[in-house]
Amino acid sequence: MSEAGNKIVTELIKGYYRFHRGLSPDRVEQREFAFGSFESKIAFRHIAFKRPADLDKYLVENGPPFADYSAAYYRFPDARPMERKEWLGSELRFDIDANDIPTQCKLDHGKEWICEKCLVAAKEEVTKLVEDFLVPDFGFSEKEIEVNFSGNRGYHVHVRDPRILKLGAQAREEISDYVFGNGIDTDAFFKVDAGVGARGKQLGPSPSDGGWRGKVAKAFLEATLSKEAMTSLGIDKDTASWIFRHHDAVREQVGMGNWDFHPIPNRQDVLSTLLHTQEVKQGNKIDRNVTREPSHLIRLPNTIHGGTGLVARKLPSMAALGAFEPLKDAIAFGKGELRVRASSKYALVLNGQTFGPYKEEAVTLPTYAATYLYLKGLADVLTAR
Repeated sequence: MSEAGNKIVTELIKGYYRFHRGLSPDRVEQREFAFGSFESKIAFRHIAFKRPADLDKYLVENGPPFADYSAAYYRFPDARPMERKEWLGSELRFDIDANDIPTQCKLDHGKEWICEKCLVAAKEEVTKLVEDFLVPDFGFSEKEIEVNFSGNRGYHVHVRDPRILKLGAQAREEISDYVFGNGIDTDAFFKVDAGVGARGKQLGPSPSDGGWRGKVAKAFLEATLSKEAMTSLGIDKDTASWIFRHHDAVREQVGMGNWDFHPIPNRQDVLSTLLHTQEVKQGNKIDRNVTREPSHLIRLPNTIHGGTGLVARKLPSMAALGAFEPLKDAIAFGKGELRVRASSKYALVLNGQTFGPYKEEAVTLPTYAATYLYLKGLADVLTAR
């Protein structure tokens, strides 16, 4: 990256904010803000704005590559150290990152590149998080859930239910562990009904159960529809064939919570594998801290992501997620061209067009494509057109 290139991109960012105002979150005067540079995602923090117009003015005048805000509400959001801010409550947030999802395409491009398939996988994890956990298990309404594209590798999910505002770090960590399947003991799913038979009957999860018991039972019954699916869970071929032949009877028995339909030697290993197929994927500590830490900062919706030049687009509703195409719908710089010297191992697909790969080539690209490659460190900006 160069001083000349940074200057060009900064002017593009300022131009975006001149035409996109009203980006302030609710209760703006109680939020902490942070802004980044091309070198650091958070270069300045402990910043506060009294009015939405003040935030708009800052964005237009400075054109920061990154703009973050707090999940928390504070009485004095610009005070420091943190204790002096006087915490009033925090939203609950989740960060779904495509890097944490084991997609097949990573065998081709590794984790250093993001493609459309990566982002589709991230979208599927968001749907799982909302529809399989937040709504049925925690009772949150979709009206209280906001989904935003992160501007780069995934999505941010915000829960604004008033009941969670005062939850501390430990309670938020328990929610995180539940959603991401940490510490779930499948042994506890079973008990012996000593009143049935000489050795009793193994009673286990049923698809009608709530929470993880029901999820695991449903996933098991879905797997019984295919011998290949069962063997992929670790069930031996003979047992998988028997279950497949007696599928209707097995389905009936599991529906009643009876798991004595046939011996599965490594049943707990199978259930553990099933659990991992149902959990929401979130790998590293940083992403999990978004949920666990009440004071965590996250990308301000509809602002520019300084690592891609894309917009951290706020979706109007959960229903809009299915049709959303981030590599097309999050384009910020739709006008003009830039002359760059590009070196990219992989083809870039943006706005329905394919660019590259390039090998130290001087090329003229649409501004959004040139900016993306420049911010990824894969191009040098030569001239603007």
